[in-house]
Amino acid sequence: MHYRILLATLGLSALLVLSACNTVGGRVSDALEDEVKSNLVGEVKLVVAHRQPPQPLEVGVVLFDPGIPRDVSKHQELGVYPQIRTAEARYIPYLLRKALVDSNQWGPVRVVPQADSSLALLVQGTIVRADGLQLALDITVRDSSGRVWLDRIYRDEAVERDYLSSQNSGADPFGDIYRKIANDMALAMGRLSKTQLRRVTQIAELMYARQLSPQSFAHYLSESPEGDVELVRLPAVGDPMLARIGKLRDKQHLFTDTVDQHYMSLYEEMSNAYLLWRQYGREIALYKDERERRLQDRQRSGRRGSFTAMQEAYAAYRWSKVQQEDMDELAQGFNNEVAPTVVELDGRVFHLTGSLQKQYQKWQGILEELFALESGL
Repeated sequence: MHYRILLATLGLSALLVLSACNTVGGRVSDALEDEVKSNLVGEVKLVVAHRQPPQPLEVGVVLFDPGIPRDVSKHQELGVYPQIRTAEARYIPYLLRKALVDSNQWGPVRVVPQADSSLALLVQGTIVRADGLQLALDITVRDSSGRVWLDRIYRDEAVERDYLSSQNSGADPFGDIYRKIANDMALAMGRLSKTQLRRVTQIAELMYARQLSPQSFAHYLSESPEGDVELVRLPAVGDPMLARIGKLRDKQHLFTDTVDQHYMSLYEEMSNAYLLWRQYGREIALYKDERERRLQDRQRSGRRGSFTAMQEAYAAYRWSKVQQEDMDELAQGFNNEVAPTVVELDGRVFHLTGSLQKQYQKWQGILEELFALESGL
């Protein structure tokens, strides 16, 4: 693809604009900088279950908030390319999904475009920092009852051997962060009883039923103003309307599997180029840290910037401007997710177009219309 060729031609100076500063977005501010720094995950080994739990939960990893500053003037200062960061917000959830699947602790794990009430467990995140040297993610995990399992910032640092290992084995340089999140989720699950976990699944099923038919299923659940959901009672065994909704829920998840395949394709197309992108970003981040240290040393000693230093700074600035258009084109290449989806339902073929989020919403609307026609509600 064209962005692979572009990336191969980019030199170190051309990427000065990429990582001129650590990226800060999401909920992170100066007041939380210490929290980001203190949450380094270190080396982590994934905890793998010998067999799945008897009632494995379905997990949805929602596309992350890219953490792009609203102030456009800050983008270049912070080294944020919005289109690339948007692609990262799709790429990173898939890496987390892989860690969750490899742990063998869960039922189906899917990357979804938006929060889905038919899933027992949802993982949501914001990219706080992503510069090739460090990755920081603000992660929240909650189940269908509104119970929060995790709410914290995770940070990982990549060293040179992480990138060498990635080139040889395909492992992500920041794999420790995904393994740590997966391990923490498994620990949180272990603190719940079998009854509580079963309730989580039951509530998810009834949340979806309530979405399709509020008048029929609203009274089975009680919801607080804070969003906590309690199971009041269960429908009768063999309830025909619930059985019909169960079939539609299966079709919803079938489409979600198709969407998940789109994200897997994005991951496969993006992985090699993105690895080089982050590797250069790491070198630039290290260069920037060293340069700032030298500037601070000069300021403390009372020395002014030399003419040679000024020339170097201007050359880097000029080169970054020359490469701006190529970088924008590269960013567009990372942001390709508009392939149409063809789905068959009860003998009818539906062609869904637009972004995956729009396709997802259209499919939900189709299922809701089908249920209304079948039930007469």
